[in-house]
This record gives sequence, structure tokens and C-alpha cells, in this order.
Amino acid sequence: MIFGVDIGGTTIKIGLVDNLKIIDKYEIPTKKDSLIKDICESLRNYMKEHNIEKIEGIGFGVPGNVINNYIYNLPNIGLKNIDLEKEVYKYFPNVVVKAQNDANAAVLGETLYHREYQNACMITLGTGVGCGIVLDGKVLEGRHGVAGEIGHMPIAEEYNFACTCGLKGCLETVASATGVVRLADFHRSSFRTALPYKFSAKDVFDLAKKNDQLCLEVIDKVSYYLAKCIAILAITVDVDVYYIGGGVSKAGSILIEGIKKHYAKLSHYAVKNVKIEAASLLNDAGMLGAAGLI
Repeated sequence: MIFGVDIGGTTIKIGLVDNLKIIDKYEIPTKKDSLIKDICESLRNYMKEHNIEKIEGIGFGVPGNVINNYIYNLPNIGLKNIDLEKEVYKYFPNVVVKAQNDANAAVLGETLYHREYQNACMITLGTGVGCGIVLDGKVLEGRHGVAGEIGHMPIAEEYNFACTCGLKGCLETVASATGVVRLADFHRSSFRTALPYKFSAKDVFDLAKKNDQLCLEVIDKVSYYLAKCIAILAITVDVDVYYIGGGVSKAGSILIEGIKKHYAKLSHYAVKNVKIEAASLLNDAGMLGAAGLI
């Protein structure tokens, strides 16, 4: 059995995986000052409570750039330079440890689950925006471990919002959960809306489904920028399918159909027919993919 750990900006999802199936899962909060310690102590407690004496390994999906199990930067958590193996071995000295960018882990999870596609992209929409790319069945990492970091694609200069990475106008500033809220606040004065002054991205999507004009405008903007990004990816990596996952993707068809609408207008003729669909595994993809690294 293997633990698949999907580290997010607010929660850490942990799955116990056997033969590429998640047999149990739970969550713990993300705490900057004790991140790895919290994970490892949680795993040890779980093993004790469930009488598990041995595991094959621990796979990690992390929201930042990681090379050879060394995490260089987790911008949405505020941590840098973590030797993951060294930290985990303090608690599990004899297990295999593997790590990938969280979006890479997610797309690997989806391809392991579906199996029909060997070329795929997984776009994750949550606290940030990430993307994992699988080409010929292998995760594309890149020389610096940031292949697929589309959240920091400079694509929204119209707004030029500041990003956690230090740049401005990144896709993440308008298409993440916080980006959705930011856009709604920015455009509030131009539309009548039932949106309260304290709200979440989920509130925006829920009201958009009820034809709230502000929320419809926001979802259209988000869909446009994601479609523009996919149109660029499509003539760069040329895959079969783009999965939309992460917490924001729970909005469902209103987001997927919006992306498809704009993609049809923005995409090159040779790649107009690629599939854009909701990820099947939802929040389980990262855990399964992380475990699949072992």
C-alpha cells in the first residue's frame, strides 16, 4: 500500500492507495510552519489506528516547482527550499519518497484512471491555477520543474493584478478561486447583483446559474482566459484532452461550456476538435497520481 499526498493551499488530501485504487482518504489543514511534520505525524497516526505495519512509499503532489524531491518554492503556501526526502526520513526512514508538482500528479492520476489517452493536460483550479502535461504516457517536467505552470502565464494584462509569484497579470489572478472573487469585486459597480459583500467563488458560480448579471460576466471572463490559455497550449503540446479539475471545477457545465465557447473562437483550425472536459476523479486525481509516482 502507498500513501498519496496532495498538498493544497488550505487543505492536504491524503489517500491510501492499493493497486491504483484509493481505498481510504482524509484531509488535514495546511499549516505553513509545520507542513511536513503535520503530514508525517498524520500518516503515522493513521497507520497506528488502522494496524498498518508497513507501506511501500509516500508520493507527494506539491503546489510549486520540485526537482528530484527537492521543493524549491511553494508560493501559495509561502515556503521555499525543502529537502523532502530528508524531512520525511525523520519519520519514515525506510520508505520510498517521490514528489511531483501537484498538477503533474493530477494529470497522471487521470491518465492512470482512464488509460485511453497517453497525451493529456490537466488544468487545476483552486487556490491557484496549475497544469500537468503527460506526453506519450510520461509527465513533462521541464528543466526547472515548472513545465505546465500556466497559472503564471502573463495572459491577463487587461487587469494587471499582482500575483503571489511577484509578477502581474498572471492567469492565476483571474481564474483561481481568489481570482473569481477579485473579478467580482472589480466589476461589482457596473452590474446589479444579489452577490453579498462577503462571498466565495462558489457563491459567484451559484448565482451565475440563476442569471445574476455580475456573476455571469465574471464566469465569462474566467472562461475566456482559460480558453485562451488552452488555445496556446494546444499548438504547443498538442494533446488529446484537457481535463478541468480542482475545487473551482465543481462549478460544472457552466464553466466547461464557457471555456468551449471561447476556445472555438480562439483555437487554431487543426486543434479545434480536442476534448475539454471535467476531470472524472475530481479531488482524488492528485492523490492517485501522487501514489502512482512510487
